[in-house]
Amino acid sequence: MKDTKPRRKMELLAPAGTVESFRAAIDAGANAVYLGLTGFNARLRARNFTVKTLSYAVPFAHDRNVKVYVTFNTLVKQAELESAVHFLYQLEQIGVDAIIVQDLGIAIIIRKNFPRLRLHASTQMSVHNTSGLEACRRLDIRRAVAARELTIAEIGKLCAAGGVEIEAFAHGALCYSLSGMCLASSFFGGMSGNRGRCTQVCRRAFDKVPAAGEAAGYFFSPNDLWAIDLLPQLADAGVASLKIEGRMKGAQYVRTVVAAYRMALDNPQKTTAAKEMLRHDMGRRKTRLFLEGALQEGIIDAKNPAGTGIYIGKVEKSSPREITIISNEDLNVGDLLRVQPRSGGEGVMAAVRSCSIKGGVLTVSLDKEIACLPGDSVYLVGRGGENEKEETNLAARPAQYRERCPEARKIMQDSMAKITTDKNRDRRLFVKIDSYGWLPLVNKPEIGGIVCAFDKEDMRRLMHDGPARERLGRAAYIEPPPFVAEEDLGPWRRIIQTLCKDGPCGLMCQNLGHVLLEPGVKRLRADYLLWCVNRASQASYAALGLSHFTYSLEDDSMNIRNCFSQNGMIYLFTHVPLFISRIRPVLEAGGHVVDRLGRQTMTREKNGLHYLLAEETASLFNKRQWFEELGIQTFCIDLSFMKPDGKVLDEIVDCYKNEKKYPGSCLFNFKGGLK
Repeated sequence: MKDTKPRRKMELLAPAGTVESFRAAIDAGANAVYLGLTGFNARLRARNFTVKTLSYAVPFAHDRNVKVYVTFNTLVKQAELESAVHFLYQLEQIGVDAIIVQDLGIAIIIRKNFPRLRLHASTQMSVHNTSGLEACRRLDIRRAVAARELTIAEIGKLCAAGGVEIEAFAHGALCYSLSGMCLASSFFGGMSGNRGRCTQVCRRAFDKVPAAGEAAGYFFSPNDLWAIDLLPQLADAGVASLKIEGRMKGAQYVRTVVAAYRMALDNPQKTTAAKEMLRHDMGRRKTRLFLEGALQEGIIDAKNPAGTGIYIGKVEKSSPREITIISNEDLNVGDLLRVQPRSGGEGVMAAVRSCSIKGGVLTVSLDKEIACLPGDSVYLVGRGGENEKEETNLAARPAQYRERCPEARKIMQDSMAKITTDKNRDRRLFVKIDSYGWLPLVNKPEIGGIVCAFDKEDMRRLMHDGPARERLGRAAYIEPPPFVAEEDLGPWRRIIQTLCKDGPCGLMCQNLGHVLLEPGVKRLRADYLLWCVNRASQASYAALGLSHFTYSLEDDSMNIRNCFSQNGMIYLFTHVPLFISRIRPVLEAGGHVVDRLGRQTMTREKNGLHYLLAEETASLFNKRQWFEELGIQTFCIDLSFMKPDGKVLDEIVDCYKNEKKYPGSCLFNFKGGLK
């Protein structure tokens, strides 16, 4: 019997990194377009929009009944807050339909001062369960972009919770790390993915250590998402908006993908034809990720290069304007190629001026000089004739706006946490542990607090270990994992009720959903995954009942000085989690890998999540005096992923006491700066 139940009409939301893509999205049938400005967005490498161009684009879209959402989805440093307020002022005047945010300080500024701007929670906020959704609702966020890693069943539970619309990714590139939890780009080069400068470390080739046979692979590079077969299920789940990824991609990609999904949405009987159209989207191999269940097959193909586009072959030799490729593929004049370095660095693009093929070797003349090496991969990313000139005259009547917000300084100051200085505040050292074996070892007089980041089994052990809880007393905090699947909310609520609400422990939160896991917990702190790089964010966490926050691991000395607070905690020692993922890498747990630039990393698994950690520790022991002179008195030593060892702990604490650099460690971005 045919299913005749009426389904909710889903919005089709398209990306636009250029004006050409913007027009292509609208012409192909998008109901809404999301785009970024030249600052404060997570795709700064796209050409993006100026405010002036946006003032033409919004009326153009609205005349065609298409909405425009602006991505304001990066962390905003303290020195950038006033500039951010001016941008928000302009966006409200222009009349954009929503702002997509990551930084909670920006969300609070919008809610208090720009009420006509509708708030959407970026996927960078990592909203993945109903507890996180409730936190969004209380912040007057009208829509949440669900974490990419959810199943349709989990998405359905978010939709059923009500109060906040759910936007779900349907097509395009996937990040290996949970969005908002990636530090790889920042750690390896100071270019933060949380600030729109991702260098795509997950797309690089890695070697196993020790190497054995064909050990190299693209172990952290997912295939591209496509959900073209699952549109009825997503509609039944209650999804309000289908999101297509691709602000870094060209107009032809946007036109092709939007047209295919428009066809399948309007006429499900044409889904097969729509799928055929998508074979020409110039993307990677395809996966449904976890939409049909949290399975792990077919997500990563470690043996194949990780670039987008149609793979042409490997560079055999090159000169500035010519490359020789081992390939039998046909290319045409005007085709757009991208050459992807084996090292995993940024790819370079050039167009084909002429080409010839002989005996499986393709010689290509390019329209500009490029630098590449033998072994680099070449991809076809656009066909000749597809790259039309941009049309910049979008509308005869631009939206009117003023450049400067007359109240910007006052808005910024009113939104920030007030600086208080307590000269009598004692120094306090926390130690974070994720193994029960550390408990008898962390009884040193220097340690004034313990963060227990145990798995559920060790948490339950602590629940029934009266003497251990008594020894911990009020100096302990319980920290749930950063991703708590909907089915695990119940067990974690019982743990927190026993140990925090009815017991002596406080709750350390590293996701927005943790704040509301168990009402009635009196002592709440924010860990570093609740990003905080400005004083407006500090104020927002205080308003949520979090007494203290933690400075971002990737923060730098200048920004810390600019937003100093005695309520902030600094990590002085940690193995930086480069990736935190629900996706299992194509590696055995506990393995070690090195990238082509020689940087050592290690894989670990905890709480059902997969971590890639830097072998080199980040340590700021030798900067402790600087922090204390600033007024910061709360510090943390993170022993997570380390085997319990009293001797090692003695060495670490000795470095803390004597303010000396830990052997083999680095300063992360502290000195070099967070970009």
